[in-house]
Amino acid sequence: MKVLLIFLIVLGIVGCSPNNMEEVINKHNDIQNLEGINRFVENVKNQKEAKINYVQYGIEGQRGVTTLTFNGKDIHVSNSVDGKFIGKFNCKNMVFKTEAFKKYILTNCTNVDGDHELLSFPNK
Repeated sequence: MKVLLIFLIVLGIVGCSPNNMEEVINKHNDIQNLEGINRFVENVKNQKEAKINYVQYGIEGQRGVTTLTFNGKDIHVSNSVDGKFIGKFNCKNMVFKTEAFKKYILTNCTNVDGDHELLSFPNK
């Protein structure tokens, strides 16, 4: 019983639970946990399964969530706004480009005319 209690306390402190998914949050270009999306890109590059939420807030406070799930072959993309499903599509790859802007781009996508820019911000 003591061991279980200690485990639950540690679990609460660390913030890990089976239902927690890593999130990258973009509040009007104030981006939190950019490392998370970099890990996702690396996992795709190395063909390792991965899952992440990209959360972006609209001007009026809407919460848009893009869930990216890589199964080792394809990236499944699902979008919702304020908890309401709005669409999904699949892509073959995700790349990071550095130009005047840093860009995370989903490539070879179905149902969205080829490529889809997920995140872009000025290169400082």
